[in-house]
Amino acid sequence: MVRIEMIRLGEGKRKLQFARGGPPPRREQVWLGSLIALPYVSYASLVVMLGLLIAAMFQRGGRVWRLCGQRGFGWLSGGLLLSASFAMNRGEAFLQLTNFLPFFLFFGILATVPSVVKQPFIKLETLARWLLLTSVPMNLLAVVEYGLRFETVAPRIRTLALPGWLLGWLLGWLYDEPDFGHRAHSVFSHPNTLSAYLVIILGLGLGLGLKGLAKQTRFNRQQWAEAGAIALCIVAIFCTGSRNGVLIAFVLVAIALYSARRHRWVMLSGLVGSGAIAAAVLAWGIGGRSLSLALITQDPRIGVWRLGLDMIWQRPWLGWGFAGLRLTYEPGSIPGYDSIAHAHNVWLFLASEAGIPVMLGFCVVIGRLCYEGVSTFIWGKLPAENRAILLGYLLAFASCLMFALFDVTLFDSRINVLSWGLLASIYLLSHSDPAGPKMAESELPKNEQGASS
Repeated sequence: MVRIEMIRLGEGKRKLQFARGGPPPRREQVWLGSLIALPYVSYASLVVMLGLLIAAMFQRGGRVWRLCGQRGFGWLSGGLLLSASFAMNRGEAFLQLTNFLPFFLFFGILATVPSVVKQPFIKLETLARWLLLTSVPMNLLAVVEYGLRFETVAPRIRTLALPGWLLGWLLGWLYDEPDFGHRAHSVFSHPNTLSAYLVIILGLGLGLGLKGLAKQTRFNRQQWAEAGAIALCIVAIFCTGSRNGVLIAFVLVAIALYSARRHRWVMLSGLVGSGAIAAAVLAWGIGGRSLSLALITQDPRIGVWRLGLDMIWQRPWLGWGFAGLRLTYEPGSIPGYDSIAHAHNVWLFLASEAGIPVMLGFCVVIGRLCYEGVSTFIWGKLPAENRAILLGYLLAFASCLMFALFDVTLFDSRINVLSWGLLASIYLLSHSDPAGPKMAESELPKNEQGASS
């Protein structure tokens, strides 16, 4: 009897500790670990996430299905399945639905994690901090890689007194095909994918920095570490040589500086840092390409966009099915492109391969989530610190949208996981404010429905 009472007392103590922001449950720790390890050991992290998703569906599957249906993902799924049924290559089209349908459920599962529903700002601030600080190794690797790719440095690498296996790995990592030029890709397979990941991390980091300023106290060691990680992230984005990434970084920093305009030293530091990156662009170009009008006018993407528009004109309702552009493209019709995987614009990609109705459906479903987040940020009665965290997640997802204007990164599961995670986070943060948009009764966890009524 005494033992039973001790067990109950221990469980009650753990619950109280967690309610006060103490150590999270084991499953939450696994979620956190798999997300921060995703860019480094992607396959292992994805396997762990799959197990967590299956467990979550057994635990609260009804709530997840209900939320996904209420947010419009059921209609989107129907449109995608219909388009795939009339695709040029049905097998390929249905296979590529794995880039969408599982992530709809992923959104629903993340948006119903009980511990995050109870303390969204605390939990999501912790997640943002971990993602920012654990990006430091990949950013350092990108800076080193960029330095080694200078023409004056590269020939000397072969003369280094290194073990044969290490030298072989280093040369293979730097110079194996495909050749991306003077651009760093770090732990990713392509510089653009690295840039897409880092602009997301930059948005989250800027939100953390703004929260530190909202406290109106001196920076502690943690906040200085976050500031250093943000600066390193910006440098790494430059090292990727992604024009899209560099432009987005300038936009995000400009928004953050405007939000921190009352802090003159922050404004000055931001302007100096932005000037340094601009000077580096003028001196070294972007990815080894000199800054000129030709970077825009001679971009092969323009030809790809024309192909996408032609495809939409021919089959506007159901599209050509996923992989339609790759299957219909004539090799060499655009100089330098033997094959094309997508339309280099997510809206053109969806409209040409899944049809205009599906593309508009995505705009409505995701646009509604973004609207709720922005309206909560502007009109919701959030404390300044919470507004900063919400702004960080809004900036991070805005970077996804801006990157999608010139590239489609959803084929990389790491970016896809992070993007849908951001949407789920914005949903949770925007529904946590009593003055903001309310959760429907059926969207609330069962143990909260009684309290809400």
